[in-house]
Amino acid sequence: MSLFKSKNSTLSLDPFISVNCDIEATVSGRVKFHTQNIQFDKDIDSNLIAFIGRSYENGFNNSKKGMFFIYSKDIQSGTYSPTDSNFPFDTLYYYESGASDDLATFYTYQPESGTVTVEVVENNSTALRYLITFDFKGKDSRIEEQLHIVGKTEFNVFMRTL
Repeated sequence: MSLFKSKNSTLSLDPFISVNCDIEATVSGRVKFHTQNIQFDKDIDSNLIAFIGRSYENGFNNSKKGMFFIYSKDIQSGTYSPTDSNFPFDTLYYYESGASDDLATFYTYQPESGTVTVEVVENNSTALRYLITFDFKGKDSRIEEQLHIVGKTEFNVFMRTL
């Protein structure tokens, strides 16, 4: 399944992709978040790539949580603030679910302040490897609760052909 919609269709065989990733975070007022259950996707019409880390995906509707990252595969190493005009993340947030007897919803905490540091380890036709550390405060636009999210990721994607 692709997160991105293709404008063109090709008949060539895509490389086989292996994803080896890890996200660890502490979230204020919450238990530690840690997962290796991470989905990778790439937009064939741009350089955007996506990583979605999930915890308790098949659990109860009121206990799901995760992190979402979308950025250019050509991101540069550096330290960024979400208030900077050159903030390189198309999407970055921590999310968690809430549920009632009849409905479920997701709360998304996008960075409003803090820093995100990117180290590009490798970026070529066979591997995309990034180390990302983050320390930000975010607030869901529907509620007043602010969370402080601190952690690190290791994203490794290996592309192989037969």
